[in-house]
Amino acid sequence: MKDLQKICWIFMIALFCIGCSSSDDGGGEPDPDPDQNPNPNKTTTYEADVKAIVDRECIECHTIPLAQGAPFPMRNYQEVLTAVDRDMILRVTSNSINNVMPPAGRLPQETIDIILDWEADGFLER
Repeated sequence: MKDLQKICWIFMIALFCIGCSSSDDGGGEPDPDPDQNPNPNKTTTYEADVKAIVDRECIECHTIPLAQGAPFPMRNYQEVLTAVDRDMILRVTSNSINNVMPPAGRLPQETIDIILDWEADGFLER
């Protein structure tokens, strides 16, 4: 009976330790609130603000032909909206080293804020 109690205690301690372990999200700051508008005094658009970011940070892989395992192109506004529908914002704002885009590492917060502002403004083209 005492052996059964020991096994139960070990099992409960193991469950407690697993439940308290850290996640694989890089351990940094929490992801930004996607409903927050980082720059409420400006209307951010794809053409004026986001296209330059996509061209600089994404197009190397997200073009035709696709490269480095990119699943879709991001060559124009419509294709970038498809990326948005496929969790682009979550990937760009992620703190996880396994889920962040671009794969080279998280973008500077100022760049992420432009993308979040574009989201808050309704993903406007112009």
